[in-house]
Amino acid sequence: MELKKLLELYQQEKPQLSSRTIQKYESVITMFIKDSGIDNIFVTRNECIKWRNKILNRSSAGNCNNYHRHMRSLFNFAVAANYLDENVFQSIDILKTSNVKCKTISEATFEKLLLTIKHDKYYSCQSWFYLAMIDVFRFTAIRRRQLIGIKWRDINFNEKTLYLDAKYSKNKNDNLVPINDILIEHFSTLMEKSKNPKQSEQVFNITKFLNSYKAEQMNEDHVSRLFTKWSKKIGVLVSPHRFRHTTATKIANSGCNLKSLQQLLGHSDIKTTLGYVETNIDDLRRIQLVINSVKTIY
Repeated sequence: MELKKLLELYQQEKPQLSSRTIQKYESVITMFIKDSGIDNIFVTRNECIKWRNKILNRSSAGNCNNYHRHMRSLFNFAVAANYLDENVFQSIDILKTSNVKCKTISEATFEKLLLTIKHDKYYSCQSWFYLAMIDVFRFTAIRRRQLIGIKWRDINFNEKTLYLDAKYSKNKNDNLVPINDILIEHFSTLMEKSKNPKQSEQVFNITKFLNSYKAEQMNEDHVSRLFTKWSKKIGVLVSPHRFRHTTATKIANSGCNLKSLQQLLGHSDIKTTLGYVETNIDDLRRIQLVINSVKTIY
């Protein structure tokens, strides 16, 4: 059986897989076929290890593990469906990874980003749109796909809440998050600029305000390209996901209940939430002060 046929059967077994997830599986399969020269499910453990090591020569251990997990899930299905007797990927250890680099955005970087958008000749004309988009990422910690999925009907100006449709979430659950006065003001400006839009219309749609976009709707790639260009301009990597990490870290360090943070981020497992929280040397110093204040631990 060819690997793409296995994925097709896997999709039938799991009809709720998002198009984004399916694309990821397709990408990993294509990479495996290209690197190994094998396009069937009957692969040996040694062939899988050679593939992994080939990737490791050009990429990180973290990426290797990510690709490995996708193939392992596919082959777990093959075993469960009796297409294979065993999953060779199951017997291969996950690689150890080095300490994850900082994924939060510093105050200095944030200020640099704002100044660039406000004063750059190209971006300043639509700065009201870009600043609104950034503040939504900053205050709600939502993902790119959730941002482009926001419709006017999802905003409750009176209750100051934002409804996040399950269609655009990673775990297929809807969510309701609070919005502050800053975001209320942004949304009011967007509504005014949009000239009384329909409730079903997309809130963040840059194509309505710039003729340089061929599409009629804003998509994830549009958002990503904006952040890529801004990152190059300021010389520091910024992205919606880094805002998500930054917000999560600040909330956790403020002493907020982690279950509440989990709900805000829309995670099914609190372990995932903890993975978004970064520590720094000042955090460790505060812990050391607490330890030093305790006369006896045991």
